[in-house]
Amino acid sequence: MRSRGESDHAAMQNKDGDWVVSPIARWSDDDVWEAVALYGSGALPGFSDFEEMRRIYAHSVGTSCAVVADAILDGAARKQGRCGARLGCHVCQMAEDKSLANMIAFDERYAYARGLHRLNCFIRATRHDWERRHWIGRTIRGGYIKIQPDTYHPAMLRQLTRFMLQLDFDEERRAAAAGDAPKFRLLPVDLMIAVDAMQSLNGVARPFAAWADLRDIRARGIRYDIPDVPEVAPTPIPTARFLHVGDGWDESAPCADWTGLRDPMRESLTEGSCCAPAIVTTSDGRAVLDLPTEQQFDVDAESAAFIVDFEVERLLAMHDAGNRPGSITAGYRWYLHFGCLTLSHSQKVEHDDIARRTAFKDRLGLTDAYDVRDVLARSVPPEALPGRAREAWGNHAIKQAQLALC
Repeated sequence: MRSRGESDHAAMQNKDGDWVVSPIARWSDDDVWEAVALYGSGALPGFSDFEEMRRIYAHSVGTSCAVVADAILDGAARKQGRCGARLGCHVCQMAEDKSLANMIAFDERYAYARGLHRLNCFIRATRHDWERRHWIGRTIRGGYIKIQPDTYHPAMLRQLTRFMLQLDFDEERRAAAAGDAPKFRLLPVDLMIAVDAMQSLNGVARPFAAWADLRDIRARGIRYDIPDVPEVAPTPIPTARFLHVGDGWDESAPCADWTGLRDPMRESLTEGSCCAPAIVTTSDGRAVLDLPTEQQFDVDAESAAFIVDFEVERLLAMHDAGNRPGSITAGYRWYLHFGCLTLSHSQKVEHDDIARRTAFKDRLGLTDAYDVRDVLARSVPPEALPGRAREAWGNHAIKQAQLALC
């Protein structure tokens, strides 16, 4: 509060435009704990006894005293140069989540969080594993894309999605047995649809893969438990290699007009009718869908509920039937044409570009569960780039020490 210049006696406008007053801005930690004790004991009138707050502080370091816990956390924060207590996001990797581990070990009431902690530990242990990373670049320069670890590999993303769906299912069963409401739900239906759609758009999962995983867990009794894995030590990022793909994402398409978000069957069946989708032409002459937009990407709650009630079996049938090369974005297009997705203003063209790029990669076998070693074998080192590509990639094409994959 002090660093933000907040006042204990006058309203000030914060970065979000809200007017705030901070009555304890000039208090010390001792002042805060004294006030908590006075309000909690009833010596002063207040709205809370602060019992739950004190419990969380105490249990986060495995003690029964919140004041002692605060002193321990404050010391840890100063030593590490960052926050001491990890009482926020369960997947945060800024610091090892010792607070949650202490709480789980200290009191059985936190048993529900064991799976969340295992997920955090799994992500921490594997974050430097380059084989779990996505190696396929998104930018074409001089006819080549860069091959180097970046975000998570499709197989890793699928694994994380399965883990979260399993944790949700296990928490539902735990809560039902205890007569409680679930403490968390990592992937509610709207978020699961958003994940499923975006994974299809980016070619990191087959259409409707999330629904298939949900069926495995809830109907087929298949479990996706989070494994204990040894921590992979940090190592230098492997040297970039380069894969020739041509000068444009649509170069190999038999008909580039249909590699984006447009649906040729739908347009042919609705041509000339009031149901025909609106088409607009971009500044570069490309025809794209004229989709309704809002301020941000969103999933329509009513459409999501309709899918759950009436469409899941059809989605599973389409998933099980498989998809041909170049059609991995069919899942995203289905959600979009169903009216389940709302895009932001800029995403109307941006997502069409992504769909074209993904369809191109899919035809080259560079989507879904591709083999990193196969891609490396098809790529070339920086020194093998032709002059135009070497110049286009600049410093990225300078050879560095290569890390051998394990």
